[in-house]
Amino acid sequence: GTYWCHSHSGFQEQQGHYGALIIDPAKSEPFAYDREHVIILSDWTFEDPHRVFEKLKTFEGYYNFQRQTVAKLIGRAQKEGWGKTLRERLEWDKMRMDPTDIADVTGATLTFLMNGRSPAENWTAVAEPGQRVRLRLINAATSTFFDFRVPGLPMTVVAADGQYVKPVETDELRIAVAETYDVLVTLPDDRAYTMLAESMDRSGYARGTLAPSAGMSAAIPARRERPMLTMADMGMAGMEAGVGMNDVGGGNQQDG
Repeated sequence: GTYWCHSHSGFQEQQGHYGALIIDPAKSEPFAYDREHVIILSDWTFEDPHRVFEKLKTFEGYYNFQRQTVAKLIGRAQKEGWGKTLRERLEWDKMRMDPTDIADVTGATLTFLMNGRSPAENWTAVAEPGQRVRLRLINAATSTFFDFRVPGLPMTVVAADGQYVKPVETDELRIAVAETYDVLVTLPDDRAYTMLAESMDRSGYARGTLAPSAGMSAAIPARRERPMLTMADMGMAGMEAGVGMNDVGGGNQQDG
């Protein structure tokens, strides 16, 4: 199965002390493929990781440069009404939280890597047209969740964290920190296809290419709109209907 290893000493993992650990099966596998590629997703900053940690402990939103502006607050109020908008704003303030707090450190500070290569360096997975390729995805990032896809090609998930799963076809999957997924894709022709791993907060991406030969590249999709947390995400679905925090038991009750 697909696993990985990393240092547990200080901040060595953040400094690149990690690697893939592929264990060959004792018996034949329940699926077939023609070739495989290991893809390690990670994040990197030239800032001293001790300083990054210190800043986050001092103020958890230190690296959040995607906060709402007054103009966006007004725009939302014009769409949803001032009452609901201001009520939710006050509730977020009471919790000392921010609806844009999706990632601790964003692409403004981090460079997202695919097998140690930046998006501009374009790491390439080579396969011949018609071949079925096993991509062993590993998220070795320090804090980044990635949304991985190969635009134009469906993927079949066949393993998670080194264990076989019932095959599931999808166009995109989210891979959390330390998770691994094995997916199968078929290169249908002699064109290049972008392999894109967007950070969950849409502040950047890791990028590579699946192609018949090195040096080829494909178009990179436009960056998608960043997500925003809602009261429902915080377990306070009542706020979506205009109910205050105190009306839903302090926000710690959920259905089910």
